[in-house]
Formats: sequence, structure tokens, C-alpha cells
Amino acid sequence: MNENENAFVDNEEGILELEDENGNVERFEFVDRAEMNGIVYYALIPAEYDEEDGGAAEFVVLKEEIVDGESVLATVDDDAEYSAAGEMFLQRFSELPELDMDDIDELEEFDGAKE
Repeated sequence: MNENENAFVDNEEGILELEDENGNVERFEFVDRAEMNGIVYYALIPAEYDEEDGGAAEFVVLKEEIVDGESVLATVDDDAEYSAAGEMFLQRFSELPELDMDDIDELEEFDGAKE
């Protein structure tokens, strides 16, 4: 995934389709976006991740670059930069409140009652 000028976003599902350097399309779910040192980074998880399998999903860090006046997502090739951005997201994730499945079920029931 070097550069993704034509990244497709399915707003209904929150899925990004990104093309890798071999032309293969991979699907990712947007998790977070944050800025560090003037660069915007994105945390994505594979769309095929199954929460039922247990454990945390590994996330991918991409950065925003401007190419020919267009915003594109690009890989972070520098290991130190990738680690720093990954640590930033891990810190952000650790600050999120935890929800258990009962809370999520109650929210879904509440949302359904509004319709």
C-alpha cells in the first residue's frame, strides 16, 4: 500500500478499499485519525477481523500525503516513525472507556426505539 489515490470509502459500512503495490485490493475499517509532528496518521483494522475470535485486532498505520494536490494514504516506511505513530494510537485507545456487550446491546435497542 504505497499510495492510494483512488481509495474507495463505503460510508455505509465505514470500509476503505486500498490497493497495495501489487494491485491487490484490501478492505480496512477506519479506527482513528490523529496528527503528530504536523503529519496526519490513520489507524485501520482489516475489515475481515472477527471479534468472535477474541483478542485485539492488529491495526495498520498509514499517513496522509499530498500528491499532485490530492490527499492520499501512504505507508509509513520509517520504522521509528511507524512505532511512534503506533504508540500514539495505543495511548489514545487506552484512554477510551470500555464498553461491555450488554452496554452495546442496550445502545442498539435504544437506537432502534427512535425509528
